[in-house]
Parts: sequence; C-alpha cells; structure tokens
Amino acid sequence: MRKTQPHWRWEDGVVDERKEHIELRHGNATETAYENWKPIARIAKPKHHVFPVEWLVRQDSPAHQAILADARRELDFYLVEKDEPDPWAYARYHCNTGANMYSRVHWSYFPTGSQGERHASKVVQLSAEESAQLFGDSREPDEQVHKT
Repeated sequence: MRKTQPHWRWEDGVVDERKEHIELRHGNATETAYENWKPIARIAKPKHHVFPVEWLVRQDSPAHQAILADARRELDFYLVEKDEPDPWAYARYHCNTGANMYSRVHWSYFPTGSQGERHASKVVQLSAEESAQLFGDSREPDEQVHKT
C-alpha cells in the first residue's frame, strides 16, 4: 500500500529575513547581474506543510502583475505541483540549477539570513581565451562544430 504524500501549499505571510529563507528576484540573467534584479518575494521554511511567502512588491500595482504571475506560477510548480517528498529541500536545490538562470524568476537560498552567504546559480561569461583554456577550442561559440 502506497503512503499518501502530504498536501503542500503556500500562502501570504511574514518572513524573517534574518533567518533561513529563499528570495525570489525578477530579471534577465544574461543581461544584468543579481544586484539589478527586482526583489519580489521571500519564502520561509514550511510549517505544517505551508510555506509563508512575503511579497516585496505591491500586489495591487498594474506594473507588477506580469512579474507576480510569473512568481506565483513558479511557487505553485516548485512547492506544490512538482509533488516532491520534501519541497523545501527541492527549492534549495533549484536555487543552484541551470533552470534557475533560464527563468526570469531567480531563486536564491540564504541559509543564515540575508546578511549571510547566498546560494544561487550564476551565468558565467567567458572570453574566447578563457573558453579555449577550459574547453580546448579557440573558435567563438557560434563557430563550434558539433559532431555526431
């Protein structure tokens, strides 16, 4: 007999930024740095299968509606719909994935609060010389030949 997973959800709440949390920011990782992305929400560790989410932008602002929709979609997917046995552990893992950089909503994990270390994936831009040193080919990325 298969054990049923508990039902997870998130709701508006207060998040103490001095404690462990995840921060969501909105921006384009290939064009701008983390510091330039707009902070949109903080997520605290869940209590009784509920994630408190504190919004850092006004939810009634027409200018923020698209950003909020993106963030809510990701909160639903990663914390609820993905159906992970431990969605908090998965959310922390997601902070360091390539998928985190391809989205416009970027997740960063702060294990000891906002003043501590930030765990997150990052786009690394290499010069042609650095790329050649690392990958052994001096051609520009667009000139790479893929062999099958």
